[in-house]
Amino acid sequence: MRERFSAILKFRFPTWSIPLAFLAALMLAFGLLLPDLGFYQDDWIFVYNHYALGPQGIWDFMYYDGTPFASILNNAQFALLGYSPLAWQVASLLARWLTVVVFWLILRRLWPAHPRETFFVALIFALHPFFTLQPMAVTFSQVWVAYFSFGLSLYCMILSVQHPERDWLYTALSILAGAFNILSGEYFAGLEFARPVFLWFALAGRQRKPKERLLLSLRYWLPYLLAFGIYIYWRFFVYQVPIENRNQPVLVEALLRNPLEGLWLILVNLLPDTLLIVVSSWYAVLDPGAFDLTVRANQFAFLLVLSSATLAFYYFSRQSFSESDEGLRVRWPREALVLGSVILLFGLIPPYVGGLFLNAKNPLWNSRFGMASMLGASMVVIALLELLVTSPRARLVLLAALFGLSVGWHFRYTNDFRLAWRKQVNFYRQLTLRIPQLTPGTALVADGEVLYLMGDYPTAYAINTLYARPRSEKPRRARYWFFRMANDFGRNYRQFGEGMRLSAQHRSIVFEGNSLQAVLFAFEPEQGQCLRVYRPQDALIASYFLSVWMLPNVPGVRPELILPSAAPHPFLVEQLGVESPKDWCYFYQKADLARQNGDWQAVARYWREVQQSGLNSKEAFEYLPFIEALLREADFEQARDLSLHVSTFALRAGPMVCDLWKQVLQENPNHDGLEQAFAQFQQEVECP
Repeated sequence: MRERFSAILKFRFPTWSIPLAFLAALMLAFGLLLPDLGFYQDDWIFVYNHYALGPQGIWDFMYYDGTPFASILNNAQFALLGYSPLAWQVASLLARWLTVVVFWLILRRLWPAHPRETFFVALIFALHPFFTLQPMAVTFSQVWVAYFSFGLSLYCMILSVQHPERDWLYTALSILAGAFNILSGEYFAGLEFARPVFLWFALAGRQRKPKERLLLSLRYWLPYLLAFGIYIYWRFFVYQVPIENRNQPVLVEALLRNPLEGLWLILVNLLPDTLLIVVSSWYAVLDPGAFDLTVRANQFAFLLVLSSATLAFYYFSRQSFSESDEGLRVRWPREALVLGSVILLFGLIPPYVGGLFLNAKNPLWNSRFGMASMLGASMVVIALLELLVTSPRARLVLLAALFGLSVGWHFRYTNDFRLAWRKQVNFYRQLTLRIPQLTPGTALVADGEVLYLMGDYPTAYAINTLYARPRSEKPRRARYWFFRMANDFGRNYRQFGEGMRLSAQHRSIVFEGNSLQAVLFAFEPEQGQCLRVYRPQDALIASYFLSVWMLPNVPGVRPELILPSAAPHPFLVEQLGVESPKDWCYFYQKADLARQNGDWQAVARYWREVQQSGLNSKEAFEYLPFIEALLREADFEQARDLSLHVSTFALRAGPMVCDLWKQVLQENPNHDGLEQAFAQFQQEVECP
C-alpha cells in the first residue's frame, strides 16, 4: 500500500495528456449539460432556412448577411449533423477543443523553452469567462471551425519559417486555411494584422538582429497581406450586401469624414473594452449570487468548483514540465504581454470597423465580439501572474482556483440555457396542441417576449420551423411572424385592432400580414400557467389580467385562423423528439381547442380524463373551458361544484367565473335549468 501511494505521488503526466486535459476541462464546464441543451437565438435562423428551404435557403441568408461563402460550411454541417441539438452541441465543443489545441501548438512553437507557461495560456483560453454563448451551438460551431482554421493557418505559417526546406508547402497550406477562415466569417479578420508579430517570435531562432528579423517578418507576411487585400477589395468594392447598412465599415467612413472625431471614438471605447475582456469578465466567476447555497443549482456548481480546482491542482503539480533558466523565465512575461496585447487589440478590429463597441452592447450578446481577443487576454493574465506571483506553488494554487471558478461560471450560465430550452420545448408542444395548423399570413402577438435567451425574430423563426414542410416553403417568405404588442406597436396599439399593415424582414426572409389576421396569446409557465390563446369571448374575463395594450384587441381576434387539422409536426416530433405528456396543460390545450370549435362533448370528455388522472391547476382561467362545457352539457350540479371550488383560488377568480356563467346564460336566455342553476350559484358566490 505504501509503495502504491509513493508511486502515485511520483507519477508525472506525459505531454501527450495535455490535449486530453483541455478536453476534460471543456467537458467539466459544458459537457455535463450537453444532452439537455437545444437551439437558441440565431440558431433558429440557420435551422429554419435549411429545414424549410434547403441549402439554397442557407445561401440566401448568408448572402444577405454579408458572408455568402460561409453557407458552404453551414450546409456541410447540416448534412453531417442534421437537426439534432445534441449533435450540434458535441460538434461545437469539439471545434472549440481543436481550436485550443492548435493555439497551444502555436505557442509551443513560439516558446519551446516555456511548456508550463504555454500550457496555462491555452488552458485559460479554453475556459476564458468572457465568451458566454457556447450553448448556441449552430451559430458558433461554424465560428469555432473558422477560429480553428485561422489557428491552423498560423501554425503552418510558423512551420514555413522554421522549416524553410518545405516553405512552399506550408505557405500554401497556411494561405488555404486562412482563406477558409476569412470566407467563413469575419470574426478573426483583424488578427491578420497580428501575423508579423507571430512571425517575429517564430524567427527568434533564425535571426537575432532586430532589423533583419523585422524585414524578414514583413517579407514572409506579404503573401498573406496580398490574399487578405484581395478579400477586402472583393468584400467592400465588388460584393454588394442586399440589405442597406449591413456590416458596413461605419468606423472607416467616420475616420474618412473626420479623422480626429473617429480616432477619439476609438480611444474612448478601446480602454473600457480592453478592461471588459481582461479584467471585468473575471468578476462573473465571483458573483456573490453564485454562492447562495440555498439554491440547489448553486450547490452543485459549488461542488463542481471545488472538485475541478482540486483535480486541476493535482494535474498541474504532476506535470513533467522542465523549468526554464532564470533569464528566459524573466523574459517570457514581457514577450507574452507584447503578443497578447497585439492579439487583444487587433482582435477588436472587425466589430470596431462595423461601429460595434463591446461596452455599448448587451453584455450577453456582445461576448461574441471578444472571441478573437480571448487568446491575447489569456496571455496577459498568465504573464501578469508570472510577474506578480513569484512563488511557483502559489501560482499553481491561484491557477487551480481560477480554473475551478471558470468551470463553475460556465456551468451556471449553461444551466440557464438548459432551463431556457426546457421552456422552449414546453411552449412548442403546447402551441402545436392548441394550434394544430394556422392560416398563412397570421401574426402571433404577445405582450412581450415569451422565451428566455431568444428574442422576437428567433421566436418567429422557431414557430415557422414547427409548422414548416421540409424544404417545401416559399423562398424568402415566412408564413408567420411573432410580434410584441407593447414594443412593436406602442402608441398604435388601438390602431392594431382596427387593422394595420404588418411587415417584418430579417436578412433574406420577409413577412407580410395584417393586424386583423392575428392570434393573441400569453405564455408564463413561471406563474404556473399554461399557454393561453385568446378568443373574442374572453374579452370580459381577460380584463382581470391582460395589459392595457392587449385587452382592447381581444374582441377583434379571429379564432377561425386556427385550423383544427391533426396534421403532424415533423420537426417537433421527428427532429427534436418531443412527445407531449398527458399533463394538465395537455388536457387544457385540447379542451380549449375543442371549446373554440364548439365541441362541448369533447371538452367534457377531457374533463373526465383530468379527474381520472388526478390533475389540477391553481389558475382559475384554465378551468373555464371545463366549466363552460359542463354548463352547455346541462351538468349543472358538477358545473356549480367546480365553479365554487375555482372561486376560492384568488380574489379575481370569483368574478371571473361569474362572468362566464352570465356569458353562457346570455347566449341561452330561455334555458330554465341554467337560470335556476345560476340563481343557486349566486346564493353562494357574490357575483358583481
